[in-house]
Amino acid sequence: SIADIHYVVYKMPLEELERARNNPDETYENEFLEHITKYDEEILDFLLLAKTNQFIRFKHNSRWYYPSMKTGACMSLEEVAEKALSNKTAWLRDRYLLQAIRALFTLKQYDRCIQLWDSEVALLPKENLMRQHIEPYIAGAQLRLNPSDEVFAYFAKIGDVESLQLYYNRIGKKLSAVEALELVCKYNPDCEYVNKTLEDYIYSLEPKGVFFVDSYSHEPSIENLEEFNRLYSLCLNVAKSGKSNCPAKWYYTAAFLSDLKGDAANASNLLKLAEKQRTSKYLSESIKVFRFYLDAKLLPYDSAYENKLYTQLKWLDTQIVKNLDENVKITTADGHYLKYGYSYYYWNDIMRRILLAEVCPRMLKAGKTTRALQLANMADNRLLNIVDQQEMYNEIEGKRQTVSMTEYRYSNAENEFDYSNHFFEMIDSIGIDAAVKYVNNVEHPKSEFDIFLNKRGYTGDDYLYDIVGTQYMRNMNYTEALKYLEKVSYAYKNHLNVTLDCNPFSFNKEYIDNSKYEYADFKYYFAKEMHSLEQGIENTTDLDRKARMMVRYALGLRNSFGFCWELTQYYRGEVFFAQACPKRDWENDNYTKRAIRKSQQLISKACSIASDEVVAELHFTLHNYKTIVEKYTDSSTAYFVKGQCDNLHDYYKQFYF
Repeated sequence: SIADIHYVVYKMPLEELERARNNPDETYENEFLEHITKYDEEILDFLLLAKTNQFIRFKHNSRWYYPSMKTGACMSLEEVAEKALSNKTAWLRDRYLLQAIRALFTLKQYDRCIQLWDSEVALLPKENLMRQHIEPYIAGAQLRLNPSDEVFAYFAKIGDVESLQLYYNRIGKKLSAVEALELVCKYNPDCEYVNKTLEDYIYSLEPKGVFFVDSYSHEPSIENLEEFNRLYSLCLNVAKSGKSNCPAKWYYTAAFLSDLKGDAANASNLLKLAEKQRTSKYLSESIKVFRFYLDAKLLPYDSAYENKLYTQLKWLDTQIVKNLDENVKITTADGHYLKYGYSYYYWNDIMRRILLAEVCPRMLKAGKTTRALQLANMADNRLLNIVDQQEMYNEIEGKRQTVSMTEYRYSNAENEFDYSNHFFEMIDSIGIDAAVKYVNNVEHPKSEFDIFLNKRGYTGDDYLYDIVGTQYMRNMNYTEALKYLEKVSYAYKNHLNVTLDCNPFSFNKEYIDNSKYEYADFKYYFAKEMHSLEQGIENTTDLDRKARMMVRYALGLRNSFGFCWELTQYYRGEVFFAQACPKRDWENDNYTKRAIRKSQQLISKACSIASDEVVAELHFTLHNYKTIVEKYTDSSTAYFVKGQCDNLHDYYKQFYF
């Protein structure tokens, strides 16, 4: 069988073959080995010499090799060469010549290599495989002894740039990547070296994301503009020259370079030329993706573009599903790569790159907030939805286990995705009207495109209702907040990544038992209390009662943006997950300033409408002890304060006045 031959020729260690040579009477399971040990010793002897040659040459080519080092082989390289040359078996002669030249080349006996070429190898037919294997050694020998244009052209043609660079080093010059490409393209623009070098060179120019930022907006790193322009010209020249069997590759590369330089319009024109050429499936897909990207940058965001975007996304989504393999599933379930925005699955990465860096920002600028949110949601959650697996630690069993995304989202484990991705950052920042509009679209989609996008994002009711309800509380609209927060299931509230530790209506931090039901449901109960206080303030005619409610409401308002920030926000302080945008300065943002201002106004008004006795009580609640004893001397609260002055260490501190 081919498998038996392959093992003996390529995989079998030298020692194992030597044992077989010394024990010809043994029986072997490998049928090829059994055959050559019993019936074809000529092949066995040749393979022994070839493997010995390979073994010694590997030692010689090590950077740690020195002449006096023992190789551990039964003969020297010189002996290998002489034995190969002395064998005159006609049907194996070309193979022995290859082994001889390999040994002589390693010994740097380049003149003998050339002599063998002239005397024997050159006489073999050009289609002879051994001659084709020998030819690079002869070119290498000539390059070292007497370099010529013919030899130079040979290495350029086969894409052996290392040999070309060796020659340049010998004459004191340095061959740049683009110069090497120019030389190779002069003779063979379709060799494999060209593809690999183009990929590596352009990858070095592409913007790189930053750890923890997951950003796609960095500038390309074009350090050598002259070389960059030289490569661009080379691509166009090769594409137009007719020398390449794949001009689409060169137009595509030129388009890519043009976009990197900032000229997307020219890139689009060049890509049109690539699209007209016949090409491989791989390059055809690459061109399609690049067209998707350039359209996102250049086309007006009207109904025609929306239709085109829908078609492009359907195709790209098909590629994401079709090319999914087991490794991607395992990596996705691990969660680490998605959490920190690492690149690891091309089709999903390119979808995220186009939607998050190009389409979403332009959709927002065009006022199409719902579409922007749908696209960001698909970018963040499509792969999670397809794989539908996530690893998490089971505290009861004390080990990690794989669960579905639904199980993960309703567990007590920290939610590492839903509150640290681009979609969340967008919907949490874009404004309450846009958030409500998006949720309404999820519940009542208006088009096929809406249905397509909503199915590919994460649109769990609990998740969206919590976000909208929290934003309403941030906007101090507790009536609307209640409508959404009461819809959030209790099971989901254990997975919000935030819990309430303090009483939101106390002046200083008063820690609470957050294991109780009402505190697991803390947002809803807070909104309910604030709504009740609003109604009480509006409807009561008792000024003292109204003042007490106003101060309680003011404290709740202040604390919900202070030490009880979990009521209006999802994070504060150090953040260890990869946020889509830089962390907001919650303490100084407009929501917080407006809430604090309103809180202070309410306290001032409460103190202006209540009786002196109640005002003294209010100041006591606010720890304004000095104000009590100086301005409300005859109140019962003042007598209490003066009697406790040794214990009230902050007697002279004034918090609000």
